[in-house]
Amino acid sequence: MEKPKILITGATGSTGMPSVEVLLQKGFQVRALVHKEDARSARLKELGVEIVVGDMQNLDDVRLAWQGVKRGYFCYPLSPDLLDVTVIFAQAAKEAGAEFIVNMSQKQVTSTSKSPATIRHFLSEEVFKWTGIPTAHLRPTFFAEWFLYVSGQIKAGKLQMSFPAEAKHAPIAGEDIARTVGSILADPDQHIGKVYQLFGPELLSYREIGEIIGKTLGKDIVYEQVSVQDMADSIGLGSYDHFKNHVANTEGDNIFGEPTFNNKIEEITGRPPITFADFIEKNRRAFTL
Repeated sequence: MEKPKILITGATGSTGMPSVEVLLQKGFQVRALVHKEDARSARLKELGVEIVVGDMQNLDDVRLAWQGVKRGYFCYPLSPDLLDVTVIFAQAAKEAGAEFIVNMSQKQVTSTSKSPATIRHFLSEEVFKWTGIPTAHLRPTFFAEWFLYVSGQIKAGKLQMSFPAEAKHAPIAGEDIARTVGSILADPDQHIGKVYQLFGPELLSYREIGEIIGKTLGKDIVYEQVSVQDMADSIGLGSYDHFKNHVANTEGDNIFGEPTFNNKIEEITGRPPITFADFIEKNRRAFTL
């Protein structure tokens, strides 16, 4: 039987791009919905991916992306537009007769979440339930890629974020989430209706994270807690209230701690996620040049 073509959104991002690569390795045809043609979409095209350029806020564009496709990955950046985009994606999927969706959500999702971004993810999950389309929801903790956002600090020998030094979570690399996405999309039957919280292999405090970064890069780095505004300013998001409100509420929304720490990635993919030190080493150029 011919393998189905799979739609990947966010296909040039930290989970989308490696998800594409995983599916290609498994012998699937892939269609990527991208916002614009650039070097990243050109690389996908070179790999044999069908490229559709479109706006996820445009129903006709998303309809076109779903045409002839039965499985898809929904991933959208931190944005107040998430619910509009979810409804558009779900409607286009339903019209196309979609048989399965993987939805990227957040670890701390509940109906009482205080973060405006997290409550939108809760509602987004509900939208997919309403469609009746079989869906698996992924709820990862903070991506290790967050530390790429503060790479300028790290180059300067600093690590300043707005979280308490002893707050703990298990940073997860985008490539490990992507392996999970690819594995689920390739063989969805056992994942229908499942909600998976996803973690990296180590529960680390921000103090320990700073020490690991310093040891891996061979420099002294001491973590310092700063205000949400200072953190947002340092990564060029000082005027983006949606981001700041999300960050300010993550601690209260239970992003940290160990209550549901698990090995789900290894169970689904057959391979454990990479360590945080390995992530830093893999991205050494970003932190040193």
